[in-house]
Amino acid sequence: MKRQKSVRTILLSIFCTLLVVTVLCFAVCGGYSLYTSEQELLRHNQASLDVYLKDLSYTMQELEKFNQDITANNLDFVTLSLDYPELVGAHQIESRMNVQRLIRNRVGENTGILLFSDKDEDVFFANGTHFMDEFFPSGAVSPEGIEEMQRIRSLWLSETPPPTQCWVSYVTDDTTLLMNAYTYQGVYLCALVDVDAFSRFYTENNELTAIEYAFLTQERVLTNTDFTESRGITVEEMLRAVETPVWHSATCLLQTAVNDTHGVGICGIISLGGIWNHLRVYVILLGGTFLIICLLFVSIYHLLNQLLLFPLDQITDATRQINEGATAIHSQPESIQEFQQIQDALEQLVQQKVSLAKDNMHQTYQKEHALLQYYQLQTRSHFVLNCMKTIYSLTVKGDQEKTMKIIGLFSNHLRYIYHDSLSLVPLRSEMVEVQDYFSIIELERSDHILLNQNVDPSLWDFQVPPLIIQTFVENFNKYNAQSDHILRFSIRVDKVHLDGRDYVRIRLTDNGVGYSEEALKSLQEMQQADGMFERNHVGVQNLCRRMDILYQKQYKRAFLNSPGGGALTVFYLPMELDEESPQTNRGEEL
Repeated sequence: MKRQKSVRTILLSIFCTLLVVTVLCFAVCGGYSLYTSEQELLRHNQASLDVYLKDLSYTMQELEKFNQDITANNLDFVTLSLDYPELVGAHQIESRMNVQRLIRNRVGENTGILLFSDKDEDVFFANGTHFMDEFFPSGAVSPEGIEEMQRIRSLWLSETPPPTQCWVSYVTDDTTLLMNAYTYQGVYLCALVDVDAFSRFYTENNELTAIEYAFLTQERVLTNTDFTESRGITVEEMLRAVETPVWHSATCLLQTAVNDTHGVGICGIISLGGIWNHLRVYVILLGGTFLIICLLFVSIYHLLNQLLLFPLDQITDATRQINEGATAIHSQPESIQEFQQIQDALEQLVQQKVSLAKDNMHQTYQKEHALLQYYQLQTRSHFVLNCMKTIYSLTVKGDQEKTMKIIGLFSNHLRYIYHDSLSLVPLRSEMVEVQDYFSIIELERSDHILLNQNVDPSLWDFQVPPLIIQTFVENFNKYNAQSDHILRFSIRVDKVHLDGRDYVRIRLTDNGVGYSEEALKSLQEMQQADGMFERNHVGVQNLCRRMDILYQKQYKRAFLNSPGGGALTVFYLPMELDEESPQTNRGEEL
């Protein structure tokens, strides 16, 4: 059998598929947007690194050119390096003032130039007016600044000085400098670049506040060392980020630009907070759009669910109510015109169904009535012929009293057995018929026959099919001719409870010859041959067929022979019938 599917399930599957496809497309587009936004952030940061590095490189290059020009071409600087007594005095002071003036005009806020000699007796310095505020506050040389410059001078004059005419790093707890010194005959001109000041300036002026900048050389990190050490970022990782960005521990992204000429680089460290600050607008827009799409899909699904499944639900509900026996559909007025038309059509359909059911029930009743009448006419009782013979015999004998009595009893019997077979009668009426029938038997038989009755008094008004007891009394009389012993027929009627239901039990027993094996098998199986009734026990078979129609197989029956001899018949009639039984509302007392 082909597997059946629900329309609601199919509709839900279609919408789920559409939603999944939409979400996947949205995820791809959203992911691509986030990727392009991230690449834009990286390009922006790379551009910033290039600008900052060019700025620093340009500053270093200009300072380097200045040193070269002064040491090679400036007569005042050469004069300072000469060791002639005649230059002592006004000429030497004038040369020093000229060199200092050139230095002040050249240096900027984050740079400085240090001028000193290798002779202790000829120590003099010059610097930029705003270089290192902690050393030169308000343009004046502080004691701390003098000490720092003395340490720098001592480094260049030490036994293992740094190489001249190239940039070297100078790092202390308070200062990070890049130095480039030129010397001529013991006079040094040292250019200084404060990379800490450059780093602070770039960080403060950057649009993405979550980006940290660190200057570095091939050997070490120059600035922001506390931050890089706390994150575990090494120089090697920074240098690997020159060509392509490198993730560090999935917490920050590294981008590096390096100037190979000066051997210095700058690394931009972008934290997740910085990435989020740049991408949060896109993420919020994507999340809001995704939520709107989901709500839109759910709303459309519910709307289509109502529009498409409403007719099916209405038909299903109407079918259920019809199966439960409803004569009208219980529904609420609808605001949508088409839905109301569907409800009106279903109500008309139910009315037509009820009308057809009534017509069908009437036709069934007529058919069953005709069938039962047919069964009634099929009963060929030999008793009728015997009664006619008895009346004829008594008339010939002139026994008027017996003739009148048997004619009265016989007329009551005929009126009872030929009434409407679909009508039920009280048990009392059936017992009166049985008593009259026994009276007729006693008048025509010469032997003795006894009738025992044991009926629950509360069941006298219980409705039973007519002839349910009389038929077996007639069979008892028919198959038990004149006997040398007293014949006895017993009737017991009481109430029992079987299988959760109350029944009226009718037990009919006798001490006659009982059922033959052939008759017993026929009664138990209720078989028919070629559409004709069995010739034996026609009355019993017709009674069972009438009871099948009246009770719709809601009763029980049993036919058997007693161990001590005689027939035993038991009927269990339900005290309450289901609504579909034709017996309902058809009972009618005689």
